[in-house]
Amino acid sequence: MARTRSRTRRALPWTAVAVLAVAALLRAPITSVPPALPSLRADLHLGPALAGATTSLPLMCFGIFAFTAPFVVRRLGLERTMLALLVPMTLGIAVRSTGGAALFFVGTVLVGVGIAVGNVLVPSFIRYRFPAQVALLMGLYTAVLQLSGAAGSALTAPLEVDLGWGWAPALLVWAVPAAAVLAWWAVLVHRAPPRQTGTLTPPSGFATVARAPLTWLITAFMGLQSLVFYSIATWLPDQLMAQGWSASVAGVVLGLLSLLGLPGAFLAPHHATSGHAPAWIAGVFGAQIVGVLCLQLGPAPAVVGALVCGVAQGGAFSTALTFIADQPRSADVPALSAIAQGTGYVLAAAGPVVVGAIYGAAGTWVTPNLALVGVLVVLIALGSVVGPTLRRAKAAAGR
Repeated sequence: MARTRSRTRRALPWTAVAVLAVAALLRAPITSVPPALPSLRADLHLGPALAGATTSLPLMCFGIFAFTAPFVVRRLGLERTMLALLVPMTLGIAVRSTGGAALFFVGTVLVGVGIAVGNVLVPSFIRYRFPAQVALLMGLYTAVLQLSGAAGSALTAPLEVDLGWGWAPALLVWAVPAAAVLAWWAVLVHRAPPRQTGTLTPPSGFATVARAPLTWLITAFMGLQSLVFYSIATWLPDQLMAQGWSASVAGVVLGLLSLLGLPGAFLAPHHATSGHAPAWIAGVFGAQIVGVLCLQLGPAPAVVGALVCGVAQGGAFSTALTFIADQPRSADVPALSAIAQGTGYVLAAAGPVVVGAIYGAAGTWVTPNLALVGVLVVLIALGSVVGPTLRRAKAAAGR
C-alpha cells in the first residue's frame, strides 16, 4: 500500500504536465482552419454557408457534446476518459484532410466531440486530482488554451503557403502531437494504480447540480463572457478597417487578442473567489468596457481599445473556468462544467450573429458595441455575486 501511494505521488507531476498537453490540443485544431479557408473553399467547392460552418460547427459541438462528458466520466473514470477523448480528436484531424467536403465535416465533428469532452474534463480533473493546486493549474490551463489558439492561427499560413504544403497537410500536422499525447495517456492509464483510474467519489448527477441557483449564475457568466469574446473576435477586423486600418494590420491585432490575455489567465484563479473578488471582476470587465468604447474613437484609439480587450479577455475566461472548477464539492464539477460550458458555448455561438444583425439594422458599430457594454455590465453584477458566494461556500466546507 505504501509503495502504491509513493508511486502515485511520483506520477502526479507527470500527470499534471500530461493534462496541460491535452489543453494544448483543445484550440489549435480549430483555429488552424480559418487561415486556410480561401483555398479550402476553392478545393472543396464550399458556398458561403458551408464555409461559415467550418468554424461555427465546432462551436456547436462544444455546446452539444459537453453534456456527454459526465456520463463518460461516470463509466470510465477520469484518466480513461482523458484517453478516450483523444481518439476522436486524433482521428478527426486525420479524416478531415483526406477527402472531399463530406469527410472534412465528418472530421470536424469528430474533432469537436473530443474538444467538447476535454473542455469539461480538464477543470474536473484538476479539481479532483490536484485540489491543493487548483489556482496554479487553472491559470496554466487557461494560458495554454490561449497559446494553443494563437499557435493554430499562426502556423497554418506558413505551412500552407510559405512551405507550399497546401491546406490539407497544414491542417493534418496537428495529428502528430495529438497522436503523441494519445500514446502518453495510454501509458499513464496502463501504469496508474487501479483506484486512480476511477474518480475519488461518484460525480453528481445533472439533476442535483441543476437544482442549485449558483449553477445557473455560473452558466450565465460563462455564456455571456464567451459571447462577448466571440463577438469581438468575429467583428474586430471589420471595425478596425472601418476606422481606416488595412486588413493586414487588423489581422495582426486580432492575433494579439489571445496572446495578450496570458497575464489575466494566470492571475484570475488567485482572485476570482478571493476576498477581493468583486474588485477583480469590476477591474476585468470595466477594462473591457473601456476597450469596446474606444473602438469608436478613431484609428489609434481603436487599436488601443482592441488591445485592452485582449488583455481583459484572458482574465474573463479564466475567471469563468475558475468559477466552474473551484467548487466546494469536487463531485459537482463534471456536471457543472457540462452545464456551464454546454449551454455557454451555444449562447456564445449566437453572439456574432446577433451583433452582425444589429450592425446591419443600425448601419453603425456604435449600437452593437453599446449592446456589448450592456452585457459587460451584467457580467460585473453576476461575477460580484458568484465570487463571494463560492468563497463563503468553500469556507463553510473547510477548504
